[in-house]
Amino acid sequence: MGATKIRLEGTFVKFFSISIFCGFLLLISCNKDSSENPTIDEAINLTLIGEDLDKVYQYDYNSETDEGFQTDLSSELGISNDYLTLRQLNDKLSFFSLSNGAISLHQKDLVSSGITTYTEFYTITTERSLVWGFSNDNSVYFGLYKPFGSTNLALRIVDLETLEGFDLAIEFGIDQLFQPLYHDGKLVITYRTGDGEYKIILFDTQTEIISKTLELKSSKPSVLITEDGELAIFAQNDNENTVLELFDMVNLISISKNELQFDHPFPTGPINGTLADGKLYYEYTYPQPFSLVKGPAIFDILTGTNTVLDLSGAIEKLNSEKGLDIQPILGQYLSGKNVFAISYTLPNGEIYEPGGFLLLSSDGKLRAQKNLNFVPTYFVD
Repeated sequence: MGATKIRLEGTFVKFFSISIFCGFLLLISCNKDSSENPTIDEAINLTLIGEDLDKVYQYDYNSETDEGFQTDLSSELGISNDYLTLRQLNDKLSFFSLSNGAISLHQKDLVSSGITTYTEFYTITTERSLVWGFSNDNSVYFGLYKPFGSTNLALRIVDLETLEGFDLAIEFGIDQLFQPLYHDGKLVITYRTGDGEYKIILFDTQTEIISKTLELKSSKPSVLITEDGELAIFAQNDNENTVLELFDMVNLISISKNELQFDHPFPTGPINGTLADGKLYYEYTYPQPFSLVKGPAIFDILTGTNTVLDLSGAIEKLNSEKGLDIQPILGQYLSGKNVFAISYTLPNGEIYEPGGFLLLSSDGKLRAQKNLNFVPTYFVD
């Protein structure tokens, strides 16, 4: 069963595979004025989630002291490191796990430290094949195929108070369902039909109806929620340039549609990136062969300038100065802190420090680097 940890507006899924329950980058950010971004001299308070071979941990870090407080989430929540998915909605983390043939949901409020558990609330049956799960304050939403063995797309909605649920049929015989996004009561679901065309639906979780269906034909959509709460849809045209459409999720209308001088491909579905103040902060995929697979980058939509930060240089310098062998595994832009957070493993490190993280400012300066006794897999923004 693959796991991928992906960040959506309030969600995060287990990194680098796209199936959740079959088997896991959204990423949104809070709307902040640029004057609120930390300067090079300001301390950064950071919360991250990670794993070792047995357990799941929370680590609260302060760059000013270069110290942090570690919490054993496996003991606190009763979860193991083989949980299916981690989602974040505002200040609440939700861990989905599978045991005894049933799905459990373990939640932690990062502000109050309050814990809520729904143990084995959904039993796996041959009636449905689950692909992903997401929860808000009131319900759990499962994207699934029904009946089992088919590719008929449906949404199952489970009320968290009564734990009763129902299925909503969406489309028969689709080809692939992608990870969801969520913002302000709207669940964004992207899929490819059996005819090879792409659709995005906006499901209103308050009225429990599909409020809008966007048909993109053969254009492969890559999506994220902007800092202004708009749906950004990136798709490449026949000239291999990227077309960006911004969609108002409240009034359900297209705001703008522009061709960008930007040819970097994104996977279909949620983008591991942030669109804020006319700039796209994202993971750049390096042409191979190269020492890295991915690294932080910033594309200025107004000027067409694409800046790839020198992650390789920063790592080489750290490796040389500290005798490390940093191997980056995932990156995430934290808009509230204006830094790129990079998680890494240490193959030649001591058994007590198998991984760690580093923080790069948007101008490529190293803000922090810390080895840990586990490997970070998600950064809270």
